[in-house]
Amino acid sequence: MNVSTFIAKRYLFAKKSRNIINLISFISFFGLFVSAASLIIILSGFNGIQKYVEDMYGKHAADLYVKPIQGKIITNTHPIFRKIDSLKNIKYYTKVIEETALLKFEEKWASATIKGIDSNVYQNENWNNSVIDGSSELFFRGFPTIILGYGIQHQLQAPVDLNFINEIKIYSLSKNKKISIQNKNAFNSKKLVFGGVFNINPDLDQTTALVDYNTANEIFEMNNNANYIEIFLEKSSDILSVKKSLEEYNNEFEISSHEESNQLIYAANDAEKWMVLAVLIFILMLSSFTIIASITMLIIDKKKDIKTLLAIGSDYNTIRNIFFKEGLFISLLGSITGLAIGLLICWLQINFHMVKLENAAIDYWPVLVKIQDITMLIGILFTCGLIAAYLPSKILMNKLIKS
Repeated sequence: MNVSTFIAKRYLFAKKSRNIINLISFISFFGLFVSAASLIIILSGFNGIQKYVEDMYGKHAADLYVKPIQGKIITNTHPIFRKIDSLKNIKYYTKVIEETALLKFEEKWASATIKGIDSNVYQNENWNNSVIDGSSELFFRGFPTIILGYGIQHQLQAPVDLNFINEIKIYSLSKNKKISIQNKNAFNSKKLVFGGVFNINPDLDQTTALVDYNTANEIFEMNNNANYIEIFLEKSSDILSVKKSLEEYNNEFEISSHEESNQLIYAANDAEKWMVLAVLIFILMLSSFTIIASITMLIIDKKKDIKTLLAIGSDYNTIRNIFFKEGLFISLLGSITGLAIGLLICWLQINFHMVKLENAAIDYWPVLVKIQDITMLIGILFTCGLIAAYLPSKILMNKLIKS
């Protein structure tokens, strides 16, 4: 341990001749402590909310979506299907029919978006995990079923009871009949067994009902065509390579990932997180300036010690390093202690759910600690502390020594 480090440690814990210096030093420490703890807690809280939203809106989502740029139909003979079949990093895909229809149960009506997907993909993507009431199967004893979103089921007031089969009647405009007020046959209708209720996210719950692809194909007279294609990959990291393989069809189709299709949701979460981070860093910088005041007061208080050290042969660099390291010690002690306490609070929230949420989709505030956030915060805290320690020790010391 060199002389400057030894003396800096003694100054850190020794009682100063003026109580105001002790108070300013404590304020410096406490400001950095609170700032560091707040940064890791708030960032981890935003990470938790972001992950919850991503999980909620990404549940059962495909890796890639292929949608026609013009029109609403992808014909089943289009060469893009052969191209998709030839790609080895595609796990499976499904043609999707998504059309608007009217649903009726007894005297209750509701408008819904009917989504028809392949039954095998439905099972492979574990849609049954999102069914909160009734059966998750798309067929019941050989009869097609319909799985309603929670909001639509509430509108129809349809009870789930597989012992007593309830039927939902679905009405859709016929593509092959002339539409007019006098023509009552302009609508296709079909009775489906009410299978169950799913709960995924507010958008789907309030608007969507699920049926098998073949059922939707019959109801909407799609002739085995599709409104769009959902592609599921072996590895999510292959998204860019698959998009590149399909780029020859970019003039006909919009090929996008789930994140690109829901860009607004993800962008809003990121924007909120970084705006809050910017405000907290600004507060941290203000807290760091109290270190400048603390070291400046300490330099003034230790003028006699400085003269003594100079008299016994210490050089100016040694004296500067004493106060520079003093500032660093205050900064590091406040920052590291604050990070440790912040991480402890995050750990308690993750394991014991101390902060509860009322009337929300989740019972407690989700928290997710990321290593990259900790690394980034350590860098920010160290940089602020370095600057705050440098200014008084290097600039103000020059004036005091010369005087």
